Amino acid sequence: MRQIVKDYEVIDPIVNSTLMPAGESASPKELIFHILQDNAAKVQVLDIGFGKGNLGEVIKANPQTAHWSVDGVDGFEGSCNHPALFERKIYRNVWHGLAQAVPSDRFAQYDIICLLDVIEHLTADTARWLLRTLLTSMGPNAFLFVSTPLWFYPQHSQQSGDLEEHLIGVPASAMMALTPVMYAMNHPLIGGFVLSKRSLDFIEFFQPTTDKSFSYEKGLHVANAVGFQGVPGKFFRLG
Repeated sequence: MRQIVKDYEVIDPIVNSTLMPAGESASPKELIFHILQDNAAKVQVLDIGFGKGNLGEVIKANPQTAHWSVDGVDGFEGSCNHPALFERKIYRNVWHGLAQAVPSDRFAQYDIICLLDVIEHLTADTARWLLRTLLTSMGPNAFLFVSTPLWFYPQHSQQSGDLEEHLIGVPASAMMALTPVMYAMNHPLIGGFVLSKRSLDFIEFFQPTTDKSFSYEKGLHVANAVGFQGVPGKFFRLG
């Protein structure tokens, strides 16, 4: 892991790179404002796969959460070569590297760990391993905010090494089986799920698919079958 930003200051800039920041999550990011009972508390957030920094922007633009500390990790060099974002002091610390390389004890430092539109870029085995690792390593009162298309959303790489290709589809049944405490949806069937520590007891039921014929229509049928209420702009609390 290479640290690029420390305490809002760039300490190891990426130079001579033509790669541009990538990764714009379509997830229902506003769900993050409803996770905690007290947004006025001192909150530590880890944004895994921060891309262009949209989640950090959303958090800092809200007066109720502007004081939150947001750290970012991204495996794509272009996302870590974003001086305009770093100059605005959106992210406190930034590391260039894959989530799999983050020391597991570091996850325990955060109140909310965000994995927005990331797992669909991983292999099925890596996605299962990462969710298990995050749920195991995070603190007892922390939350894991995961978003993903609930079908095999076709997407390919646009820049060399940008990690943008989708490798799996995640049916709503796989996410609902993790017993989220709340969820929301954005079009086109992009689900956002807040998981607590209890989800670790159900991790074996997280079963993504590599079947590229798992279309939007099929994803919608599965979502309806498991009672997933896809109403854009609304969130649903389950526990």
